[in-house]
Amino acid sequence: MNPNLERLHPYPFEKLAKLKAGISVPEHLEPISLGIGEPKHPSPAFVKDVIADNLDKLANYPTTKGTDELRSAIAGWATRRFDLAPASLDPNRHVVPVNGTREAIFALVQAVVDAGKPATVVSPNPFYQIYEGAAFLAGATPVYLPCDGSNGFIPDFDAVPESDWENCQILFLCSPGNPSGAVIPRETLVKVIELADRHDFLIASDECYSELYPDEANPPEGLLQTCAAIGRHNFERCVVFHSLSKRSNLPGLRSGFVAGDAEVLA
Repeated sequence: MNPNLERLHPYPFEKLAKLKAGISVPEHLEPISLGIGEPKHPSPAFVKDVIADNLDKLANYPTTKGTDELRSAIAGWATRRFDLAPASLDPNRHVVPVNGTREAIFALVQAVVDAGKPATVVSPNPFYQIYEGAAFLAGATPVYLPCDGSNGFIPDFDAVPESDWENCQILFLCSPGNPSGAVIPRETLVKVIELADRHDFLIASDECYSELYPDEANPPEGLLQTCAAIGRHNFERCVVFHSLSKRSNLPGLRSGFVAGDAEVLA
């Protein structure tokens, strides 16, 4: 057995379910769940119609990288949404469809981390537990960035010792943040990119909440958008994760994509 399995912590929502067992909500109160981030609205009807119309295709294996049409649609949406330079996001080099971003995050960490040398994986705290679990199983040491009210719930990058940055192989971001909703501003993302260049680590930005925002005129900025703004059109050392789970109320579909640095996604 992999000895790193002993480093894993119990899945938090299983623990939470046990804590909630047998507890009833007072009738005069309407509960607000702080548990698993499951959408409360129905899935779009047109999506269910498309799935129903194509059930016969379940008899065939899908291609490893998804269809050309899917990758092109992803690249087109991301280019429009994040104001990228035309044709800078090549659907054949910069986009990989995935069966859920949780699984993709885990796979990325296993592929990127070199446990043959001191390795840290830095992530915000609170955090999506797969960041930590993937780091443990890859043989890396998790390092946590405090995200609290004193800093507007933006990760405090100055809280990490220089030695941990020197050993950093992956930095996880989550913007808009879970659970705070805080959006990392462009100037901070630029500093993080400079930090990655200085210490040669990968930035993995979890942007699964990017389409949940109150002001239609000011959607949250993404990491690739910052790259484009500073002329980093090859997205070096930068990858982003997007999912249909939250934005489209389709968590059971397990559909998402990773986009960014072509060398990482090759």
